[in-house]
Amino acid sequence: MLIASYDVPMNPYGPAIDQLRPYKGTLSGEKEHQKPSYNYGPPSTRYPILVLEDDIVDDDGRGLKKGFYEIRIDDDKTFLLFVQSGSIKAKIPIVFYETYKKEEKKPEPGEIIDKKLAKKMRKEAKKARKDAYKYRKGENPKDIVFAEVKMSYDKKNACWVIIWEADEQKAIGCFRI
Repeated sequence: MLIASYDVPMNPYGPAIDQLRPYKGTLSGEKEHQKPSYNYGPPSTRYPILVLEDDIVDDDGRGLKKGFYEIRIDDDKTFLLFVQSGSIKAKIPIVFYETYKKEEKKPEPGEIIDKKLAKKMRKEAKKARKDAYKYRKGENPKDIVFAEVKMSYDKKNACWVIIWEADEQKAIGCFRI
């Protein structure tokens, strides 16, 4: 018969959990000194993200380094901005800009509306209420913002071309290194 000696009293149902763990566990929950940098994941953005796999630099080492860039358009619609970690890394001039948005004229409050237009507006409001109920737990596909950015090298003109599309807008920018 073999007898084993233990530092702690032996549990008849097997070793205790505290005996198996290499360190003592902590209680669940966030403490004051244990704040994570992202509680709910990284913030979402409505601007498209461009991934550069290679450096685009000149002989002096100036240019765009490889990484993730958020491509924004400035308020005047004259530059495409390469934003990384909240700071602007490059400004690219826009050579072509257009918008696809059709502006619909809505009647002013108090304006006299004919019966056909009023009926159409009631029908649209009813459909909007149905859609809101249908997609109450998810995102309505009509509300999803299309955002895309493409970047390629044009050998004929010897420049980089960026095609940016978002929010029913399209902009094309070019730059050389």
